[in-house]
Amino acid sequence: MKRFRIAALAAAAVICFSALPFSASAEEEAVSVGKPYTVEYATPIENAYPALAYEPETALTDGKLALSGYNDSNWVTLYRGTAARVTVDLGKPHAVSGVKIGQMQLKDYGVYCSRYLRVYLSDDGENFFLAGTNEFPEAVTSPVRERVEFECRPEKTYSARYVRAEFSSDVFTLVDEVTVLGSEDASGAEKIPADYYTEPELGFAGPLDGIKSVCLMYIASNYTEEMIKPYVAYIDDKGNVKDRMFDALLFLELTNTERPDRFMRMDDMKGFVERALGAGSGNNLTALNKVVGELRSELGLGEDFKYPVFLSAPFIGVFTDSFGEIGGANVTASNIEGRKAIADWYIDYAINAFNECNFENLELKGLYWFRESIEYKLSTDEEELMKHFTSAVREKGYKSIWIPYYSSAGIDKVPELGFDSVVMQSGYAFNGNDETGAPLPGVVSDCAHVAKKYGMGMEFEVDMSKNSYLEKFARYVHVAYAEGLMNDGMMMMYQVGKNIYESAVGSASIRPLYELTYKYCSGTYTEIAPVIKSGATVTVTAGEYVNGKVEIEDEDTPASKLTVVNLEKPEGVYFSVTGKGVYEVDTYKSQPGTYVARFAVSDGFLVSNTVEVTIIVEPAEESAPESKPASEAPSAPESGTVSEHGVDNGGNMTIIIIAAAVLAAAGIAAALIIYFRKKRRMN
Repeated sequence: MKRFRIAALAAAAVICFSALPFSASAEEEAVSVGKPYTVEYATPIENAYPALAYEPETALTDGKLALSGYNDSNWVTLYRGTAARVTVDLGKPHAVSGVKIGQMQLKDYGVYCSRYLRVYLSDDGENFFLAGTNEFPEAVTSPVRERVEFECRPEKTYSARYVRAEFSSDVFTLVDEVTVLGSEDASGAEKIPADYYTEPELGFAGPLDGIKSVCLMYIASNYTEEMIKPYVAYIDDKGNVKDRMFDALLFLELTNTERPDRFMRMDDMKGFVERALGAGSGNNLTALNKVVGELRSELGLGEDFKYPVFLSAPFIGVFTDSFGEIGGANVTASNIEGRKAIADWYIDYAINAFNECNFENLELKGLYWFRESIEYKLSTDEEELMKHFTSAVREKGYKSIWIPYYSSAGIDKVPELGFDSVVMQSGYAFNGNDETGAPLPGVVSDCAHVAKKYGMGMEFEVDMSKNSYLEKFARYVHVAYAEGLMNDGMMMMYQVGKNIYESAVGSASIRPLYELTYKYCSGTYTEIAPVIKSGATVTVTAGEYVNGKVEIEDEDTPASKLTVVNLEKPEGVYFSVTGKGVYEVDTYKSQPGTYVARFAVSDGFLVSNTVEVTIIVEPAEESAPESKPASEAPSAPESGTVSEHGVDNGGNMTIIIIAAAVLAAAGIAAALIIYFRKKRRMN
């Protein structure tokens, strides 16, 4: 992802030229000026990129255009989200004839114009009719660095109160104004048809020929037989083989080339395939082949079983120099035909190289499209190239897979691209950066919902160098389990280096990662909610402190991991409780009466039943004075006597009279002093 930094942009000398603001005719005007609006994304970013989440403002309908360059204050910055949706509330039905948006492009900083503009109309703000679409795929490839306008006009003028402009947001999108064109008089406009637009809901991507779990193996780790064994088989903490682990493995690497454009040429691609096969080193696929053979009997794989693997297909960029010789001619990637020829060459080369190794225990299942988004900024041919790749792979009898990142450009096109399986990465395992902010836990659920919408599975991710990696990984597993992916959907596992191997053979503190992964892959993972067996009633005397405990059961979570949720504290007494069920009650200054506290506990995902602790505060007993015989009872003090407290009762009045006299004299003296001072000043 390219970073968009305001400070860097401020140093760029950008001159922006723009058409003048919309000039309204008598029949048509900008009816959106000053109107309220909302902004949302097709793939929510509040959890994925919290530092760049949209903050409400009014600039998109204030009638002001950005005319002084990229740093004009009228620009509103939107970030990713696949598509942005701006819904304007006109307040009442208007005749709506079109929508215009103003944007800017700065490709060097990841700021791209949109590729399309769609107009949706509604009378109630809930049900929307798709009134028009305009596509301009060349806009994002243009090197232009100035303000541009895009317009979409439905075939008819409709009567509508709510107008939604939807446009692609590939990385950063700068928008200065969303202008709704039309007139206030809607009497002659068409009514919105009842065939409202509904979001797709394709459900999770299902198993691929029985494969439900695939682990990504970056070949730079040079997996030996020892390292690769825990990926094929579940190994217990004593080193014994107990069960199968991942259904398949994907061998890939990051772009491995010194070329400035970072695009592989023929020699680079050949080198990747050779390293992945590992014929010379004995590692990677060669090691896997040997391990599967050794485990065949222990795992009951059968004589005909071959372990399925995938190979990566390096991205084919756009460049003008020679890729290499194909069919006796030098080929470049400067146009779509050349890029298709390279794709065909690589598919054949990878398949043939694999087959020449004669791996008796492995099956090449298919190829993985390496790029994690559709690179619309490179050319208008990106979708065509991907469709050609998936078709060519299928024609050879193999499968194609893809792993885009969350909210990346083009994931809404997944159903059209032809991949046999696509899963989406959420990025929750990683720390993010100062610009985007650290991903929040909710991004995993967001990822699941978007994956369901477009027919994808989910990628699990782990980086054991990050804090709380196990808690983060547990959230992936929880969401996938809760959403129904575990039994019926596709999961692919990203690891940094060889994290899964390290967790399998490492200390007891990191072993839980391996165990949790196995439970998911084997379909044995379950979640059991904690249960508070019963509440409690406690009786306490006002002013006193008591404690107690309620019994809590949780079969899959230690008590130390439980936390209190949904706590309702009573007013008038102090009440606290821990996740272990230990409670404290303090009635200092409490009034007698009955008080009720309520709470539940959570294991981090599931919440228990709610229980009550009833607190009965009884009044404190008053201490009565001891009775004395009548002869010992004190008599009323006589005047002038001294009480048992040392006070001369008879002299009290005398003291009061003397004190009053002293105060009166002091007051008279003060008044005389003030009088004579004033008189002296007057003289």
